[in-house]
Amino acid sequence: MLERIRRGFGIAALGPAIVLWGFGYVLVDVFAFLLGRTTLGVNLVTNVPLFLLGVTYTVLLDRLRVRLAAVNAWLRVGVLAVSVLAVTALHTFTDLYWLRWLSLTLFPAWQSWAMHIGLQRVFTVGLLYLWTFGLAMTLLWATRVSQAAERSAARASKFQAAQQRAEAAALRLQLNPHFLFNTLNSISSLVTLDRKEDAEEMIGQLSDFLRASLVTDPMADVPLGEEIGTIEAYLSIEGARFGSRMEVEIEVPAELLDLKVPNFILQPLVENAVKHGVAISRTTTTIYVTAEQHFDDLVLSVLNRTEGRTAAAAGDGRRASGTGIGVANIRQRLAITYGKWATLETAALDDGYSAVIRIPLPKLEEAARQRLRSHG
Repeated sequence: MLERIRRGFGIAALGPAIVLWGFGYVLVDVFAFLLGRTTLGVNLVTNVPLFLLGVTYTVLLDRLRVRLAAVNAWLRVGVLAVSVLAVTALHTFTDLYWLRWLSLTLFPAWQSWAMHIGLQRVFTVGLLYLWTFGLAMTLLWATRVSQAAERSAARASKFQAAQQRAEAAALRLQLNPHFLFNTLNSISSLVTLDRKEDAEEMIGQLSDFLRASLVTDPMADVPLGEEIGTIEAYLSIEGARFGSRMEVEIEVPAELLDLKVPNFILQPLVENAVKHGVAISRTTTTIYVTAEQHFDDLVLSVLNRTEGRTAAAAGDGRRASGTGIGVANIRQRLAITYGKWATLETAALDDGYSAVIRIPLPKLEEAARQRLRSHG
């Protein structure tokens, strides 16, 4: 019942009105006791009808203010001022004659002060009620402004989160065409070299790989073990093309395999290692994919080293891979998900190239919780 009343009047007006009028009539009861007019608590009980009437007037005035929100400001202020003066006068005379009636029927001892309704008493009581209504309207206005600001901030935060999710999804989805383009080039090369069996095997592997990647939610985190499995599938596809020119070493501790990371976060780095390490070299290139916990950071690294590669060639590889879509996307995805806390560091080596992702473990857990809430 109370909840229905609160919904009907609007909690923004009802709550402050009850507090304000309740506090006011408590003070009236205390002052009446100190002046020797009533026993403590009696005046408070007899003023319950006036309390309910004051709350009702306040809520109605607030509803009127809301209804007038779209009209001219001067007209709105004028109507509200007249309304406040009207309810003040009405409530003042209701108070005076209510107490007069009580003195005649229930409390004869009050007649010495309640029966006399002079100009000074009318002015004093009216001024107190005018102040109360004015304060109530000010508090309710401030409350609604504050609530409106909170709602606006909540909407802005929601829209920003949605925008970030959309950006992250878009960045993630950009990687599939990039990978597909490289793989189709590899298949084309095998066909050109008349390596039909290898081409057929790669097409089958590509089909399995795409089936797995396309059903994955681009915004979902995946266990690190699943991400490593994706990398292994990709490298097996490229291994069919390059044969002994490419070697792979993957080292991930078992205790890290269940950590949730953004999906396809390593894929573009491994693609760069193949494209700018293996593909341009005549000698063997080894690709190292590792994961380790360094203090409170998860460190993911992709390193390619080529036998006999010179520093000048490494510089060419740095320029090529450091400005590609994959590296740029990883940096953007890390920034969207983890802010300044996650980093991607790249460096050219004398015989290859290094890329290292650092993500604080607490931030991984926090991002996972946020994703669960957003999908919930």
